[in-house]
Amino acid sequence: MRNFKVSFLNNIKDIHKDSKIIVDENCFLKILKKSDVTPKYISWLNDYEVTKFTEQKYFNHTYESVLNLVKEKYKSEQDFLFGIFFKNSHIGNIKLGPIKWEHKSAEISYFIGEKEFWGKGIATKCVKKLVQFGIKELFLEKVNAGYYEKNIGSGKVLKNCGFEIEGIRESDVIFENQRIKSILVGYVNHRNN
Repeated sequence: MRNFKVSFLNNIKDIHKDSKIIVDENCFLKILKKSDVTPKYISWLNDYEVTKFTEQKYFNHTYESVLNLVKEKYKSEQDFLFGIFFKNSHIGNIKLGPIKWEHKSAEISYFIGEKEFWGKGIATKCVKKLVQFGIKELFLEKVNAGYYEKNIGSGKVLKNCGFEIEGIRESDVIFENQRIKSILVGYVNHRNN
């Protein structure tokens, strides 16, 4: 396994820095760089409606904090932080990572920051495409995700992408002053061929 990881990591730098994944005729994913940190991007992270189902809602995001995150993920060998672009306009993010190379597994998370694109199926297409990227290009066998039980939209996205519920954490998080469940889901490559 160590030789696999070492040889793979020697090739990952090209994928990591210059990847552009075509989702459909209007949408693509690309690794975020410093130049992608814009006031619009930062405003999404500080918008409760955008982040209410994420842990990002607990932070005050600044240009410096977002820039540091993007730079950290850009250099990382365990995380791929992609921007979701619609007709060359950055509308959200999707991250594959952290990747556990020794287990050939990773986490996936995402958000659409531009509200006009909510409910249009873009997140579903992007998750499907990034899972396939993880399986075909990174040789992952398992992708995990989680969501708050009140996040019906994310539940639908993940179900439509072939993820199955693997666990429920009762009273796991506080959401709008109420204890709610966290739903844990997974996509296993051999299960979804």
